[in-house]
Amino acid sequence: MNTNLQIEVVEITPYLLYFYWGRHPDHHMLDMRLGGGSFAIHKGQSAVVIDTMNIVGQGAWVRQYLENVHGIKHFTLVSSHWHVDHVIDNAVYADSTIIGHKRTREVMLAKKKTFEAGRYGNYGAFEVVPPNVVFEGELELWLADIQLLLQEYLVHEEGHLGIYLPADKIFIANDILEDPLWFFDFSFASATTQLAELERLKQQDIEIILPCHGTLDVIRNGGYDKQLIQANIDYLQSMLADLDHPDFATKTAPDYLSKPLENGTIQWCDAYTEVHALNRKMLLQRTHS
Repeated sequence: MNTNLQIEVVEITPYLLYFYWGRHPDHHMLDMRLGGGSFAIHKGQSAVVIDTMNIVGQGAWVRQYLENVHGIKHFTLVSSHWHVDHVIDNAVYADSTIIGHKRTREVMLAKKKTFEAGRYGNYGAFEVVPPNVVFEGELELWLADIQLLLQEYLVHEEGHLGIYLPADKIFIANDILEDPLWFFDFSFASATTQLAELERLKQQDIEIILPCHGTLDVIRNGGYDKQLIQANIDYLQSMLADLDHPDFATKTAPDYLSKPLENGTIQWCDAYTEVHALNRKMLLQRTHS
């Protein structure tokens, strides 16, 4: 059996599903080691799918599941940002409306030849199908009587979208937030700007947070609360405050996450040691360049 396609389906509400690809500690792809997934909201014969996962075939698996189990005939795809582990199987929805930020479309087209030649990371070649409906800021979307607000946040990647369900006070964070820690990229927005964006997110009326990359048991049991936002803020702030410390290069992620780890806001996963090393490198590059 292809373990890459062993996807677990978690029903969060009667109409909101999480498709989890699992954690594979020995996999050659970091995202498969970290674990993650995508979401779908369905009502009647229609569904809004959020992202198409990490390996060619995973997005097709999700579509087939929705068709076979829930009788879905009409699809809208939302691409939260251009990173390959979120758009690799967009071709599965080439017959549908694909919504994304303006920059997501621009970057996907700019990298099209690289992606389709299999020269980006270790993802292999895949067909690039960018959003065909684009916007900036916020877009209101309705699935029957379910309201979705697609909201731009300058966190993790330019043009990154979170999906807010006001009636349920649910925020689907995608990669804006992660458990136990998030990937830094300050090439498009400074650390100060991204911290301010996370503070802005805290002001929203949210009771449940659902990241793409997180702990399955937490998501299975209803998701995270706003403490996850603060944990992500504290991680970056603590590292910034520690940049000149002589042990900065050797301090571990748990050194910066002790409080939320102790109170159970987040749960440690060894694969995130690699993410912390990348984040440390990013901070040193941006501050010493």
